[in-house]
Amino acid sequence: MTQTTFTHPSASQWEEVLAFTDFPILQETREQLRLHLKNPQVSFDELIHIVDRDPALCWHLLQAATQQNPDCREQLSGALSCLSLLGMQELVRLVKNLKVVAQDSEDEGDRLYRQALITACLAGNLAAQWAKEKGTCAPGYAQWSTMLAHSVFWPWLLLHGNARNWLHCVSTGCDLIPATEVIFGPDSNNWQRLAKRYQLPRMALDLFRQEALPNAHDWQSLRRHDPRDDNKQRALVHQCQTPAMTAMLASSMAWHLHMAPQSRHAERWLALASHGLGKPLIQVQQDTRRAQVDISHQQNCGLATGLSLLASPQPTSREYPIYALPSLVVQTPKKSVASVAVATPMPTDVSTTNIEPEAKQPIRIKATSTTTPELTPSKSKQTETSDHGQAYLAKLMRQLQQEPSSFGDWHSLMQGVLKGICRGVGLEHASVMLLDRDRQRLRMVYSENFEALGALAQVRIPLDSAPLFRQLLKKNACLRLTESNREQYLRGMPTAIAELIPLQVSIMSISAGNAPIGIVLACNRQGKGMIKAEQYEAFRLLCTMTSRSLAALRANQTKQVKVEVTQIVRSSGT
Repeated sequence: MTQTTFTHPSASQWEEVLAFTDFPILQETREQLRLHLKNPQVSFDELIHIVDRDPALCWHLLQAATQQNPDCREQLSGALSCLSLLGMQELVRLVKNLKVVAQDSEDEGDRLYRQALITACLAGNLAAQWAKEKGTCAPGYAQWSTMLAHSVFWPWLLLHGNARNWLHCVSTGCDLIPATEVIFGPDSNNWQRLAKRYQLPRMALDLFRQEALPNAHDWQSLRRHDPRDDNKQRALVHQCQTPAMTAMLASSMAWHLHMAPQSRHAERWLALASHGLGKPLIQVQQDTRRAQVDISHQQNCGLATGLSLLASPQPTSREYPIYALPSLVVQTPKKSVASVAVATPMPTDVSTTNIEPEAKQPIRIKATSTTTPELTPSKSKQTETSDHGQAYLAKLMRQLQQEPSSFGDWHSLMQGVLKGICRGVGLEHASVMLLDRDRQRLRMVYSENFEALGALAQVRIPLDSAPLFRQLLKKNACLRLTESNREQYLRGMPTAIAELIPLQVSIMSISAGNAPIGIVLACNRQGKGMIKAEQYEAFRLLCTMTSRSLAALRANQTKQVKVEVTQIVRSSGT
């Protein structure tokens, strides 16, 4: 298995993050507040339920309140207390001047930032429920503090790619603190500086103090049983009663619900929350489902809460790919820092760059093996073929995810993937074009039913005359070429080459650990048939899994070569 080592952020990057204050608020927050503020008799009590739904606006209110009233920071216990100090005019000014992030934003950083805000809302909802039951602090204060604790993460999403790699670690099963140490380094001083710079409430500040949270031994003990059952663990019982522990349990639970609500990692945190709160596990499960439903309805988004993943008939997870940074190095054959996710069915949402012009629709989670195209007129034969294709695709995805070495070599893996595209995804023609040794030309190497793509097999395409392919090979990216966007995407490409590309085709770059090594093309009906959205999503997911399997296969081969060389050296020495 490959291990990815990340260079930690530099001092200058930390300083840039420390100085950043330009957090956008949710677009719907501005629209709803503007509508209410048209009423001259509106009160804070009527507005507070809108303000509390937007963690970014809560953050701006906190900064404004502490800046104008520095001596009152300890008295601020929520958005309502901030509004009482600031007044209605300050709220109007903020709503008017702050940037917004839209639901249909095409910028990947904005989309991830928006989902992080909603995940913070989910954590705040859980913290409020549990604080009310424990009685250790006011529910409103627990909700507010827990949401704001997430703000230290937001600037990284907007400024640098490090946070995307943090999402990758958490999506593969790493917990919040270990993932933070992997991506940002083990030193907690920078986080404490950032939390203090943001004037976070005491409950949030304690999250960044190691002594405020259990040590590794106590976490293991809490995982196994309720400390209230053991008189020797009174210290752990008292620690579980602290507000910081409530925020920690809620935040970790929210992120694992976001990634995979039915995974063993989510189940582990359900057990930790159950033992930490002294509640039966079934009640904690009900709390989480209630929070997921409430926040999904409130924010009109089931993606960030993980609720949409529960719609799948099988346990489903989100996976975030590694964000390629200049300082990223792949090492083999050491074990990965973040433990690999439990064997679940194929992930249904992969944050691969999608450069479709029509990609303004919201991201949706789709079960990639549940829909096959209508290819035969006979209904019974169609059903039989569909079932066979689904079974083949499911088996292929499991093999790619769990046993990439079972393919033996790249040749067998590529052929299996092309068959998966044709039999499982339902696209009739598929081919793989790889870069030559100089990475200057593309040539077709593998194909399945290649009639529609056969013309491309006769040529080697130079990248300097194919801007589209050159752009695709910069990083893992995917597009769906149609008759309507064809002219836009093929601009700058010689007519002789452009005419070889099917009228409607899905194209995605694939890699083996670092930069892309080639592209996969797939189409229907000699390149003239429409590609359904379900087919495109399944194609994109399969190509993403192919890249990961190629990387794992390369690592295994490298390891095997090293072992063989070592054996030869030892034998020659004797």
